[in-house]
Amino acid sequence: SWTSRDIAAPAGPVIVNGVVFALSAGGPRPRARRPAHTTPAVLYALDGVTGAELWNSGTAITSFARGGVTGGAGQVYLATVDGTLYAFGFPMEH
Repeated sequence: SWTSRDIAAPAGPVIVNGVVFALSAGGPRPRARRPAHTTPAVLYALDGVTGAELWNSGTAITSFARGGVTGGAGQVYLATVDGTLYAFGFPMEH
């Protein structure tokens, strides 16, 4: 068994093809005086066997998420509060 790194504001993970997708949902920064001060969401792909980080979305997501992650068949999806639907995919072996 393994334990993932600390993930701020975690949402429920989803497993697709042995890869664990964990979402740091982001949100308003503590003590923010204006709603514009937010931390964007970050999606992490973790090896299902070892827990090693395979990839993360970095700064690709520009807002915070209010839902979880869903996916299947090599695709994962998440929506952010600004109405953007993000789709991330990875190649599958045939």
